[in-house]
Amino acid sequence: MDEEWCYQTLRRCRWPEGVTCPRCGSTRVTVHTRSERTPKLKYLCLHCRRTFTDLTGTIFARSNLPLSRWFHGLSLLPQGLSTVDYARALSIKWDTARRLFRCLLVSGGQPGLVRELQRVLSGEPRVRKAG
Repeated sequence: MDEEWCYQTLRRCRWPEGVTCPRCGSTRVTVHTRSERTPKLKYLCLHCRRTFTDLTGTIFARSNLPLSRWFHGLSLLPQGLSTVDYARALSIKWDTARRLFRCLLVSGGQPGLVRELQRVLSGEPRVRKAG
């Protein structure tokens, strides 16, 4: 799992109909800046003039862990590992693993996004809604 794939997957799961502003909900959004060091994009909402990134308003925001570690942790979640085993598997400190584990379990108010990412990581087919 490389960072580019993780960010593309997050964008597809978070905004299946296209990027929307997390503050005002507008779809009038443009890419503000691209970073050479990371595949994370910064957007500018043309309605409320606020900037935001792919991670703004998610459980992944304000974290120094790479998104690939979060995704790896998400793929390990169904295995029922202890926090210590979780830390070993991700090569991170115990307290960082505990925070990551708790954030993924609680889902930060976004259970739909986390469930969709788990579905993608496990390789399950997408379920289409009738209607």
